Amino acid sequence: MRKYKSLSWVTCLLLFVVGCGYTFRGSGSVLPPDVRKIHIPLVQNDSTKIGLGTLLTEALRDEFDSYGVVVVVDTEAEADAILTVEVLDVQESAGSVRSGTNTALQMDTVVFIRGELRRESGELLWRDPQLKVQQTYGADSSTVVTSSVGFAGGSISSSDLGGLSSREISRGQEADVLASLVEEASREIYDKAVAPDF
Repeated sequence: MRKYKSLSWVTCLLLFVVGCGYTFRGSGSVLPPDVRKIHIPLVQNDSTKIGLGTLLTEALRDEFDSYGVVVVVDTEAEADAILTVEVLDVQESAGSVRSGTNTALQMDTVVFIRGELRRESGELLWRDPQLKVQQTYGADSSTVVTSSVGFAGGSISSSDLGGLSSREISRGQEADVLASLVEEASREIYDKAVAPDF
């Protein structure tokens, strides 16, 4: 009898979730039903960070293609809509500074992006004139938190820190942060342009 009670409880929970209209991320779309093929040309990079446009282009193509809601196509001729994205600027500033030496301990990185999705005919489907993603990273071995998720997912191991200069640490951390920000930006653009609000 207990087995049937737990089974009916699970059934009720599933019906409640479905009845509320809840869907998993990436499983739905706010796009018109006839917009299923999207072309994503190379992201224009107006920042001083070389290669950032290519990194964001690849991240966007992976993100848009990963859920099966839309298909990323190679040419505009195949597409129902075109997603154009531009990196407007990358701003970096010292988040905290060591007193006396004026050495940056932490750096704040902010990436500003513009994006729009239009039908091939030119009709606007979505636009964000200034999407902003940001992250802080340690620029000195004394401020790098080696147990953090951001550090663990990066390219520098904790055993390497002692042999690296602050400049080398900063560059490695900066590269990891830019890669992380590119992933975050691609998720936000997909969520805003395609995914329904929950």
